[in-house]
Amino acid sequence: MAPAIKDSMKNIFHKVQFNKTDHQQYMKRLTKLYEKVDLDTFWEYFVWCLKVPLSTSQQHPYVVNTLEFCAKFCMSFYRSLESETTEPMSPFLNRLFEFLLSSHNAKDKGVRFRICHFLNMLLNSMGDNAFMDDNLCDQITVSMMDRLLDKSPKVRAQAVFALYRLQDPSDEQCPVIKMYLFHVSKDPNAEVRKAVLATMGKNQKTLQAALIRTRDIDDSVRKKAYEFISKVTVRSLTIEQRERLLKDGLKDRSETVRTCVNNVLLPAWLRYFKGEYMNLIHALDAGIGTETATLALRVLFKNADLKILLAQVTIDKNTRLIPLTSLTNENVLYWKCIIQHLQRLSCTEELELIIPELSEFCKYICDFITFISSQSHETWEKESHKFILLQLFEISTTYDLSDEVGRKNLNEVIINTLMSDHCSTKIIECLVSHLAKVIPEPSNMLNAIANVISETRLPLKENAVTQQITGEQQHENNMQKARLKVEMLELEEELYQAIKEQNFLQADSLKEKINALKEEISRLSKIPEAILTEDNMREEKNDTATMHSDDSVHILALKTLGVYCILDKELAKKHIMIFFYQFSLEQENQEIWVVSLKGIFDLLLMYGFEYFDILQSPEENSMENRSEKTRSLYTHEDSNISISKRAEVEEGPCNFIKILTGLLTNANQDLRTIAAEGLCKLLLNQRINSSNLISRLIIMCYNPVNADDIYLRQCLSSFFDNFVTPEAQEMLEGAYFPTLQVLCNAPDISPLREINAYHISRFILSLTRRGCQKTNGQTFYTHNNLAFAILAEILNPESKIDKEILIRSLTNLSIQIEDDLSKQNLQRAIKNVTKMVMKYDKRLLKYVQQFTQKLDMVSEGTEIDEESDNENED
Repeated sequence: MAPAIKDSMKNIFHKVQFNKTDHQQYMKRLTKLYEKVDLDTFWEYFVWCLKVPLSTSQQHPYVVNTLEFCAKFCMSFYRSLESETTEPMSPFLNRLFEFLLSSHNAKDKGVRFRICHFLNMLLNSMGDNAFMDDNLCDQITVSMMDRLLDKSPKVRAQAVFALYRLQDPSDEQCPVIKMYLFHVSKDPNAEVRKAVLATMGKNQKTLQAALIRTRDIDDSVRKKAYEFISKVTVRSLTIEQRERLLKDGLKDRSETVRTCVNNVLLPAWLRYFKGEYMNLIHALDAGIGTETATLALRVLFKNADLKILLAQVTIDKNTRLIPLTSLTNENVLYWKCIIQHLQRLSCTEELELIIPELSEFCKYICDFITFISSQSHETWEKESHKFILLQLFEISTTYDLSDEVGRKNLNEVIINTLMSDHCSTKIIECLVSHLAKVIPEPSNMLNAIANVISETRLPLKENAVTQQITGEQQHENNMQKARLKVEMLELEEELYQAIKEQNFLQADSLKEKINALKEEISRLSKIPEAILTEDNMREEKNDTATMHSDDSVHILALKTLGVYCILDKELAKKHIMIFFYQFSLEQENQEIWVVSLKGIFDLLLMYGFEYFDILQSPEENSMENRSEKTRSLYTHEDSNISISKRAEVEEGPCNFIKILTGLLTNANQDLRTIAAEGLCKLLLNQRINSSNLISRLIIMCYNPVNADDIYLRQCLSSFFDNFVTPEAQEMLEGAYFPTLQVLCNAPDISPLREINAYHISRFILSLTRRGCQKTNGQTFYTHNNLAFAILAEILNPESKIDKEILIRSLTNLSIQIEDDLSKQNLQRAIKNVTKMVMKYDKRLLKYVQQFTQKLDMVSEGTEIDEESDNENED
């Protein structure tokens, strides 16, 4: 009986691995087998067969099919899946869970993986409304949380899946959710982080964790984070979060992430707003997230029906314009994006349905400016008006400028707007760039801009009237004054006679007439005799509103100067100190420093230090120029300082390399990154030589403070991959001991204490492997030099470098000694080190022995595997 059951069981397990469609019939056969024999016998052979797929670490469909069959069969014994009133668990299931939970910590990681995998299958085989005994839930949770701490990332990932149905997102104290949150943010393996994002339930804490993972270093994790967020309603996110998500996602460096955002996240958000594009734009706040909203619309428009898109444009069909009183940030942005979309598709007929001729559109812009100028508005309304005006002018850039009348009208609108009070920085950028197309002749365009600036700075005086009279009018004016004066003299004579005769009523009347004549003569006298010149009617404006200092203008001026300096080397020599001068000023906007730093590096890369008479310290000069020289340094005070000693160079104010390297520790991340990138470029292009700088860059690469600066780490990684010149070998050799000294002498509270100094040693030695310098026909191998130097440092009692690091580093050396004297000296040093290690720490003796074996193999001419020995050591 027993052999027959065993054979039947084996046959069933063999058949189910090939095709899932056969599982149902074999479940019936296995159930009949279960009913025929006692539980002990059935369990004995069942678990014997089950152990085969559970102990197979290989990922193969046959293994998965077999385990899925087993899970379905086992869960067929679980009768209380649809109600909370749980009956006692069947003895078979009791034995199964006891077996699995007692085996989850097996020595073999493949078994641990399969146990977690199978538990996940069992729980997923239950229905959506399944219930499970609390004690069993707790046992599974505890076991799988142990596996979440497994040293194998594959096992940890499967444990994450196994815990999926045991989490409770509504419970703030849920242990599974807490472990999920820990691993999604802290687990070093991308597969584990991705597994958590695929399984964890949704609440505010898990949402915040997913938002952070959208900036994960791994592409697949970022993609999974966006998939997680796409299942959360838009209202759960703030406007800032929505804008940042799309901005990062639509511009992600990975195509798979961009595809996920394009095809999953954005369509999900649009469905939430029932296909209303204007509501989606409103959710992103068009005024703030303009660029992001525009990118999002472009993506959504690609797969949209044109009829649906055109139906949502809120224009008047007769005028083909949005009524002025109905203009909003959302509808004008959507209108602009639709126009640009139709233009890209060359849909001329559809385009003519939603936009009028250019002259009419210019009048529309003028009417809008008049409309917003007609009354006072709140600050937020003014900002909205400027945003709408910008969109209207960006629409104007889509017009064909072959219409001469329309082009003249557009020119007039642009000039008038530039001189108005409704311009923002973005509007000015748009108008000036478009004016270059409206007025294609550069000199005419520049004259137009110059006139705008002149009119802004020197406006006409208010109430000033330019008056011009002819010679004939001047003569008539003089004759009139003469007649009035004669008449006044006659009246004064009559006044004298009336007073003499004491006729006071007549005298009073005459006095009034005389006063009237005087006023008329005075008025005629004020009429100018020549043309009032325009210069007399203008007053230069120096008020803060017109001439206020602006950081954006400052930055543009620096960028412009940088471009001209690159084009003109004499100009570069004259003005390079302007860029250095920016660092002596207190700047609230540190972008000024960023632009200045970029300008400095561009000019140094373009022309070199020698052109600007900028001296490096002797340590920073190449091997060929190590003799002390004197060179003058130019300063912004235009004074010359003679430098002849190293101390003076390093301590003086004019060591520009010292200024630039000082920025590597600046609090501003952008400055640190740009300084590092610029110095790397100078080193790669052999503009500078500095072992100390190489040392700082190596430490910067490993410093945990820079862990989140992905661009910096990529930049440094790329630099060291390409830093392979003979001069580079010399600098790396010179940087070896100073780098280790900095790490070993770092204070206890310093983040440098977290860096493994041995890893740094191994990194530098890997960069210098097979490196050599040739001088006077002789070849000097870098590792040969370092071998002697490291042995000497080990034997130096005053050395502050950890001797264990130096001794372990010996095995990373690739030695090529060709002369017998050097070999003898090296062997003598090794013997001395061996004696010292015997007294110091016998554990380290194995590293000295490995190094000795390498040396012996070199002596015998045997090829050495350079990556051997310590490549797997921590």
